[in-house]
Amino acid sequence: MSAAPQASKLVGPDRRLLRAGWTFCSTQPDAALCPENLPDRGLDWRAVTLPCTVASILGQAGESMLESLDEQDHWFRCEFDGDGLVDGSTTLVCHGLATICEVWLNGVRIGESHNMFVRTDWSVGRLNSPHNVLVLCFRALAPRLEQRHPRARWRSQLVAARHLRFYRTTLLGRMTSWCPSIPPVGPWRPVELVTHPAAVLSCERVRLRPRLEGEEARLDVELELRGWDAAAGRSLFVDVEGIVGPLEVEERGEGRARAVGRICLPDVEPWWPHTHGAPRRYRVMLRSESQGTASDLELGRVGFRSIVLEGPPGPGFAIEVNGLPVFCRGTCWTPIDALALRTTPEKLRAALEQVRDAGMNMLRVAGTTLYEDDAFYALCDELGILVWQDFMFATFDYPADDGEFMASVRVEVDQFLDRTEHCACLAVFCGNSEGQQQPAMLGLAREVWSSPLFDRLLPDACAQRRPDVPYWPSTPGGGELPFFVDSGTSHYFGVGAYLRPLCDALLARPRFITECLAFANVPGAHGPDSTPPERIPRDRGASWDFKDVTDHYVSVVFGNEAASRASEDPELDATLARATSAALMQQVQSLWRDPASGCRGSLVWLHRDPWACAGWGVVAADGQPKSAYYGLRRAWAPVAVALLDDGVNGLRVQVHNDLEGRLTGELELVLMRVDGTRVGGWCGAIEVPARGSFRASVDSLVGGFVDSSYAYRFGPREFEVCVARLHASRGAELDLGARQSIEAVHLPWELGLLPKTSTQLTADWVDLKGEEAVLELRADHFVQCLSLDLRGGVPEDNFFHLAPGCERRIRVTETGARVEGRIRGLNAEEDIEIPRWPVVETVPAGRGADA
Repeated sequence: MSAAPQASKLVGPDRRLLRAGWTFCSTQPDAALCPENLPDRGLDWRAVTLPCTVASILGQAGESMLESLDEQDHWFRCEFDGDGLVDGSTTLVCHGLATICEVWLNGVRIGESHNMFVRTDWSVGRLNSPHNVLVLCFRALAPRLEQRHPRARWRSQLVAARHLRFYRTTLLGRMTSWCPSIPPVGPWRPVELVTHPAAVLSCERVRLRPRLEGEEARLDVELELRGWDAAAGRSLFVDVEGIVGPLEVEERGEGRARAVGRICLPDVEPWWPHTHGAPRRYRVMLRSESQGTASDLELGRVGFRSIVLEGPPGPGFAIEVNGLPVFCRGTCWTPIDALALRTTPEKLRAALEQVRDAGMNMLRVAGTTLYEDDAFYALCDELGILVWQDFMFATFDYPADDGEFMASVRVEVDQFLDRTEHCACLAVFCGNSEGQQQPAMLGLAREVWSSPLFDRLLPDACAQRRPDVPYWPSTPGGGELPFFVDSGTSHYFGVGAYLRPLCDALLARPRFITECLAFANVPGAHGPDSTPPERIPRDRGASWDFKDVTDHYVSVVFGNEAASRASEDPELDATLARATSAALMQQVQSLWRDPASGCRGSLVWLHRDPWACAGWGVVAADGQPKSAYYGLRRAWAPVAVALLDDGVNGLRVQVHNDLEGRLTGELELVLMRVDGTRVGGWCGAIEVPARGSFRASVDSLVGGFVDSSYAYRFGPREFEVCVARLHASRGAELDLGARQSIEAVHLPWELGLLPKTSTQLTADWVDLKGEEAVLELRADHFVQCLSLDLRGGVPEDNFFHLAPGCERRIRVTETGARVEGRIRGLNAEEDIEIPRWPVVETVPAGRGADA
């Protein structure tokens, strides 16, 4: 007879991760139909730790030929001790098996999985034996892709393996134009044994549903319990930071019960994206009281916010958070480790803090990748980062008439909604990526664009489980044709792949851009680019690659002569490419952030390179920010200053304030020549409303016509450089850090690459806050695209113009024992060395310890 539940005890289930004790080998397809058929000799078994993929195992061992992983069977074997698991029923939980996997436990086949995105649970009862053997076999996918399948209504232009549409697996590694041609295979998420001890009350399942509707916040709680004993006289309560409400318990027999309740919270602080407020979260506790004793169990943290989508039938597309229109900006997220498909908590936090620090308030998890794990969404909640979440469908005509396929998809979607039901960060659910664009570009009729999968199954599931998150069928979509950018959502590459001039970014009138501005962004700060040609991203079937795109815009920004010189000089080529990426990102995003542009969101393709290369990522594969990242950071800061060219209307200064409080201070304009000669300017007090902007033409501020954009050309230029500096005196939650001001510098692109000169550039460390590393830069002559190449530190800004006559302070985050490096300007005659930080005082000769 089992013991009665402990009156004062409330716990979660016992979880034992099966990480160690695994071995792995590969065989030819179907060489062994079960573990007993594997030969005793001739197999290369090696020790591995889970979770992992075959690619991560072989990649760490330095092996090549990873492209053929879909052509083999891969076996994983684990021996584990069953002691400690005999007191309750045990479930084997595999959180992700890529992709067709058979499972044996102690010689008995217990099941299989055909969906990489589905968690599989197998009840294995009581493991009484101290010695257990678990075997996973991942079957070769390539032979199955060669089999006959029903014909699709269209063929994807982006994926060569057309039958991949029948298999629920990621396109990473299988869309070979921009990522390694290495398919993910193996137990890519944890494998664990879950036990609910019979003598203890435990929570088997927790569902938290926070809602904010107007002024009313509520939290619905639903728990599945094991070990429930009605005779114990137990009462359950939910506690949200001191606000307590009871739960009603419904017994279900055999010690199982369901507890439900709703708690209303007055005067909650809403959850905001970090650019517009604090991402406030509340801790939720479960309290059990019985026989005068109490026990608490933390259930999680929740945020309360409302999200409304403005979409069809009008042309607009905008997201309102808590009743406020938000300009959404960020990137399309990519896994930090493209081979293992997972990373450490420390690396994930560092990557998402880097996202926040760049002023990004949204990430898109695209349908060409994979659902992220729980830690990703929890950190986005904590850091105030919205998530545009695609379901994992892209470019294909999926078999919506296949009942087994659709049933698997429903499990996949329900499980994802289950584990993210409480997440405040989720802003949009999107059915697929380019599922409408592909048939439309092939000239197929509008009815072919639709599918029961995206028009019924997915929206119905989302409406049922997450009615607080808007659903959008496909991106791009919403216009007369899906790829028209002036309605709905768009993938805009006019400035980019299609080599359009900068003005196209406004002429096309994009509304909400879920992919844009893909360039071959060169990593590093100085030196030539070492990217092998095969790693340069390209569109499948195109005769050009994205280095050709970047080269085109180098000639736009710096002139044909400079571009021609760069083609003969690898170091100059990489230097101008970095400067071009930074300039284009900053300029185009500043244009779109202007409320008058009509654009309400912009997500750059791509966040991080999947391997070391001059790829689409604004962050390199090693996590180091590229020049493009810094251009975006300046354009997207919660408080930002921009100088925009309005043609014959002259230059315009724009100040953005996304913060909760109004911003006051002085705005200073300086008109100067590149040699530092000041020819005009203005300084005056301004006030920028909370979550608003200020705009004025440079000519009107300086008090008369100065042809600030040099559009009229009545004579030679009076000045080349315009500088706008905001000296903020008050602003809610504004932290300038080491900077005394926020600055924008306009140098006309038609001036091209400035001639080399003596800039008198200097760099010194200043001590503002004890141990904080702050670099102060000064120059007597204008420095074009100054770049810092640091070892042991990462600067908060880089690849910017430095105007003479005013110091520029840059905070440096230390990553090593010493920070040192070099500074370069495109027009500086020579590089300068940065002094080491911290400064180490040397002991004069003869004054040592023995002197």
